Amino acid sequence: MTTLSTPDATQITMTTMTVMPSGKSYEVATGTTLLKALQAAGEPIKTKCGGEAKCETCHVFVTAGRKTLSRIKPAENEKLDGMVGISSNSRLACQAVIGTEPITVELIA
Repeated sequence: MTTLSTPDATQITMTTMTVMPSGKSYEVATGTTLLKALQAAGEPIKTKCGGEAKCETCHVFVTAGRKTLSRIKPAENEKLDGMVGISSNSRLACQAVIGTEPITVELIA
């Protein structure tokens, strides 16, 4: 975890996000959704609903650091319950907010 200061003295806390299968690691701001962090890193993640938990296209597996992410809210839980091929590591990237600990995310082709 790294803390940066912006010119206006705002503190930004950063953590590490590793993306599989590429194995690339990125410094990402805590409080950002996985979707926004993956898009900012240039990783191939799709979304059809604009981040509103109404589609399944941003489904990812969080293989490490799952407990540092935000809790699953009802809209995400409802969408995950109706999906095929999910596991206890499944999250919708648009709903999972990054915490302070490093995470590893596996993109689904």
